[in-house]
Amino acid sequence: MNIKPIRVREFKDKNYRSIYFNGKTLRQQIDNSKPIEELDYPEFYDISVTSKCYGNCPECYMDSKESGTHYNAIENIRKFFGSMTDNQRPHQLAIGGGECTLHPDFCNILKEIDSLGITPNYTTNGMHLTDEIIEATKKYCGGVAISCHPHLQDFWRPAADKLVENGIMLNFHIIISDKESVDYFMDIFIEYHKVTDYFVLLPHMEQGRAGKKVLEHQYLFEKLDTLNTDKIAFGANFYEYIKDTPSRYNISIYEPEIMSKYLDLKDMKIYKSSFHLEECNNEKLNSHK
Repeated sequence: MNIKPIRVREFKDKNYRSIYFNGKTLRQQIDNSKPIEELDYPEFYDISVTSKCYGNCPECYMDSKESGTHYNAIENIRKFFGSMTDNQRPHQLAIGGGECTLHPDFCNILKEIDSLGITPNYTTNGMHLTDEIIEATKKYCGGVAISCHPHLQDFWRPAADKLVENGIMLNFHIIISDKESVDYFMDIFIEYHKVTDYFVLLPHMEQGRAGKKVLEHQYLFEKLDTLNTDKIAFGANFYEYIKDTPSRYNISIYEPEIMSKYLDLKDMKIYKSSFHLEECNNEKLNSHK
């Protein structure tokens, strides 16, 4: 992992202070008697750099296709985040798409984000991890998340092995819906838990190409009770299922989207998240477009 200098952000009007180091964020309520409020300048962003992807995943909530297009990412990243103060800039950017590694400027995108004092991370299906991308990842990134889609195991498994061999922080993104998906996650956990930093569980969302499915969350929680869950993380949309038992897992629970936003570099629109495409009317953020 690329070690970054320690960064501190503070917004007294939001009762928020954070310290970021070695890829981890420590959050503090300035007044412990009050909650942290939604940040005008988020702690991290998801950004989309392309709508192109060859994965053809049936559960793709972004509806990415082979006919997708790449966005003017470097110029838009420089304009948006470069106009912020150091305190306003996020700790991290999570780069997605489509399949972000298909972008012809992908390595330079990582370099540009790093030059702004922000840690880039990205999510990939593992189909296009070239040696050049691996070297840029080692130099600039905090970590990589592999999407563990069942029909792409011939790609994501070798990619995960390559990341581990190169000492790159590895997370797995696994979509949870029915019991079969939970059992699939359990098999992956047993196989990879010694070499993976976190298993990030994402609830199936009826969006894009993803049709309706019943989320067997109780079955999932029963299975999790049999594991050491220190390496388990939950996507924001699991909030509704875990908010009533916050002490069940060793995690920090906040209202979804108070720490993050989604920036689509195609049109520079800011959304609450990539799952909730409701435009954000934050005047402070919109002033940086």
